Parts: sequence; structure tokens; C-alpha cells
Amino acid sequence: MSSKLRNLLGRFQMIESVELAAVVATDGLLIESVAMPGVDVDAICAVASNGLAMAEALGREIDKGGSIQTMLEYEQGLVLIEPINAEAMLLLLANTRDDLGYVRFLVTKHREPMIEALSEI
Repeated sequence: MSSKLRNLLGRFQMIESVELAAVVATDGLLIESVAMPGVDVDAICAVASNGLAMAEALGREIDKGGSIQTMLEYEQGLVLIEPINAEAMLLLLANTRDDLGYVRFLVTKHREPMIEALSEI
């Protein structure tokens, strides 16, 4: 799709713990991704859109506004979901939380370039 977007996602893949970095439409359709072999990208992206919908609904219910970033932590890793714009979100899957601070730094650093890359598609 977009080599610019793929290059930005590749920066997350350089972190050893990141198994998947993807830009996903809010309806769950994959826009672009980079992933370790064996990761079922389409299935994860489809389900992750429900995670964003849940976070948005909870924010409305507790009167805290829209989701800025959602992190789901599991026994063997974590999922980070961040809306990029009204139509897309960044999805990261990591097998450990060891690099979480750096991952969150990169998300913030590359947010604007991702918005630009998405607008070019």
C-alpha cells in the first residue's frame, strides 16, 4: 500500500519485543502492517477494532472523553491501541512489557508522520 507507512511501522518492528505493528481501519480491516512470521495479522486486527470500540464506549460512559491510548496487558504480552484519526488506529502487539516506555515514545514521535502517510493513501 504505502511504502511511507510501511517504513514507519518498520521502526516499531526493530524493537525485539514487538511482534506486530499495524495500521487498521476502525472497522477492523488491515491497512498496512509489519509482523513476525506466524502472526495472524488479519484475525488480530479484526478483533482489535472491538478493543478500541470498548475503550471509546467506556470513555463515554464515565464521561472522560475519547480514547487516546488503550493498553491491554496479558500474561504473555500486551496490546497497545491508539487512534490515529477518525478512520484508523495504530495496533501494536508485544510479547513483553520491557520496552513499553520506548514503544510509547515512538508512538508519540511518529504520530504526525503516520497521519500524513494515511492521508496520501
